[in-house]
Amino acid sequence: MKKLILAAAAASAVLCMNAESTDLNHGWRWTRGTELRTMNDGEAVDLPHTWNAADAMFGNRDYYRGMATYSRMLTVPDGHARYYLKVNAAQSVADVFVDNSWVGQHRGGYTAFVVDITPYVTPGKAHKLDIRVNNSATTDVAPLSGDFNIFGGLPRGVELIMKPEVCIAADFYASPGVFIRQSEVSDKSATLGITAIVRGAGAGIAADYTLCDASGRNVLAGELSPDGGDRYAARAILRSPRLWNGVDDPYLYTATVRVLRDGQAIDSVVQRIGLRHFEVSADGGAVLNGRPHRLNGVNLHEDRAERASAYQAADFVEDVSLALEMGCNAIRLAHYPHSARIYDIMDEKGLVAWTEIPFVNIYISNPAYAENLRQQLCEMIYQNYNHACVPAWGLFNEVNSGWMEPVGDMVAELNALAHKLDPSRPTMGASNQDEAFNDTPDWLAFNKYFGWYGDDPADMATWLDAERAAHSGRTFGISEYGAGGNVAQQQDSLAHPAPWGQWHPENWQTHYHIENWRILRERPWLWCNFIWCLTDFCAAGRREGPVAGRNDKGLVSYDRSTRKDAFYFYKANWNKKEPMVYIAGKRCTDRTAPETEVMVFCNDGPVELIVNGRSYGKRTPDEVCVVRWSDVTLQPGENRIEARTGKRADACRWVLRR
Repeated sequence: MKKLILAAAAASAVLCMNAESTDLNHGWRWTRGTELRTMNDGEAVDLPHTWNAADAMFGNRDYYRGMATYSRMLTVPDGHARYYLKVNAAQSVADVFVDNSWVGQHRGGYTAFVVDITPYVTPGKAHKLDIRVNNSATTDVAPLSGDFNIFGGLPRGVELIMKPEVCIAADFYASPGVFIRQSEVSDKSATLGITAIVRGAGAGIAADYTLCDASGRNVLAGELSPDGGDRYAARAILRSPRLWNGVDDPYLYTATVRVLRDGQAIDSVVQRIGLRHFEVSADGGAVLNGRPHRLNGVNLHEDRAERASAYQAADFVEDVSLALEMGCNAIRLAHYPHSARIYDIMDEKGLVAWTEIPFVNIYISNPAYAENLRQQLCEMIYQNYNHACVPAWGLFNEVNSGWMEPVGDMVAELNALAHKLDPSRPTMGASNQDEAFNDTPDWLAFNKYFGWYGDDPADMATWLDAERAAHSGRTFGISEYGAGGNVAQQQDSLAHPAPWGQWHPENWQTHYHIENWRILRERPWLWCNFIWCLTDFCAAGRREGPVAGRNDKGLVSYDRSTRKDAFYFYKANWNKKEPMVYIAGKRCTDRTAPETEVMVFCNDGPVELIVNGRSYGKRTPDEVCVVRWSDVTLQPGENRIEARTGKRADACRWVLRR
């Protein structure tokens, strides 16, 4: 059997000397099924690509889940000893062929893999390359279940990596082949353990490293020594480091590891690293570099209206920019490892990343499934090892022993494996109920929707306090909370809608978040609170709200064009760098009651309300940046509503129907 070689989705990896990397994202033909008869058959596509960008977006439970083939011609240049094909993601099972010869298979849709095509290609000769991808449901590849779509395709592009015979590994769990472990980090010093995996090493081969600050100045350098097998390692201490301090100062160093033959560099890998110390405790919550750092964040799926999961580079920037505008300092990348690009951006912007494997909802004791969970955990850890934004490794989301088979032993096994692979980071999990394995990961958070699924928002406080009393030594966070809200559905009275119904008025979502945030902010021992979610997304099985197959709990619309009222509520509370005033309910233009309430979000001092030229006076925002006037009179017909602070103003038009 031919061997599959897994390799790099490297964070900011750079190849040099006689190593090269080039994208193969253009010139593909795509078809359903297993083979193109000729290279003129099928549909011309560029990568990234998913074949479910249309049929899975509007509630079609029968969106195509099956086999499809991507084909193109490939000619590799001369001058290299090793040729690797890197696929940044293939959903869910991918087989690679060169000239109809099978090269290898990868199982798992959210991590990168590489196959070694060296034995199958001749420099200068045109070869036919096929990648057959299958997103059919199966019982041996995670996720087995999930409230999100499984978009088939090649959604993160393909690359050709060319290396010398002796090189930093491109075949170790899709990693950069260089791992920089940090410990004992403070503003006085940071201890670094640097490991490189070198293929083909022998006599005359050496390795070294340098660390440069953001200005390019060399602040640390040394040699790596053979450390058994194909590993080279070094230990170094950096004095007086500038720390990666989240969004306030996301400072990054650049580490370069080189392989040398007889003193001449023949290969290198570059990694950006941020030095930081992150901890979570039951009483103190989250602490970054010795200072409180409560994670105020959003959940995010890799899914958008125009392209589903086949993101362009600007899409990652837009999603991160929305989170930063709202004042987030963290993003939970639900419920699978996301593209390497977003981790890079989060490193640069100082956002903390919750990353997790797609171990969602159910467990079955299929040995192949357990092995796939282990494989995906290894890939996630090694591929993202050097990212400053990643403080811990996520093991599961809402796995439930009552749905299928008991899951506790699998959670314990994954927890032990994560600690073995990376002793420098803790583990975490997102639970939705009382389970014996809740105390297995080092950090725990809960998915709770009090005020949406049949409860009152105040129940969040009751539950939190009872849980803390029952588990006083446990770290507590909220990994999901949220409510549906559709900007096309408006009402000027407040009533709890049916969550599984078609009526999801925007004002209940706003009310839900105001009341939940009042409760969460008063409990500093919570280490995180992640809103579900930043944007609307597709879930083909859902039948709720006005659009079939849509989860509308996002604070931003699916196409990213509209920020909902709840977005501005959090922006007022979390983004203190940007003073603002915003009138809630401005999209509810048709009004039925002559006596009404006006609610304003403001983080910029007293607000004056003016309605039809009449001032209702100035009022000071409360502890959650909300100002209310309950005694406002509307005149029949059109009304102009205006809220003013000293430097800012917002206005809207409401119409009172006679």
